[in-house]
Amino acid sequence: MTKPRRHGSRDSKRKRRASRAVDELSSLLKDSDAIDPRLADAAARDILRIGKRHGERPDSGTSRLICRGCESALIPGRTARTRITGGMLVITCENCGRIKRSGLDFSGGDSD
Repeated sequence: MTKPRRHGSRDSKRKRRASRAVDELSSLLKDSDAIDPRLADAAARDILRIGKRHGERPDSGTSRLICRGCESALIPGRTARTRITGGMLVITCENCGRIKRSGLDFSGGDSD
């Protein structure tokens, strides 16, 4: 009987490449005001696909910019409507109409 192969280093390289790709696409998506909306949509779709395939999820700031319904980039003022209602941040996708709600975090500033 032979020993089973171990793929530890290959898996770690794959994870590292996936993490690097998510970081690059996230930076592209965060600067979406200066790029073509089709390129931003492709970056959003690729971030979701990498996350599903390799388990490398984007940070919360980036995932807030992606519509899970139509897998497009949520660019405030162009493809998304952003409102604050009752202490909630409400982002509505203009393409598919999906609504994303999240609580506001006011603890970030100093109160000196």
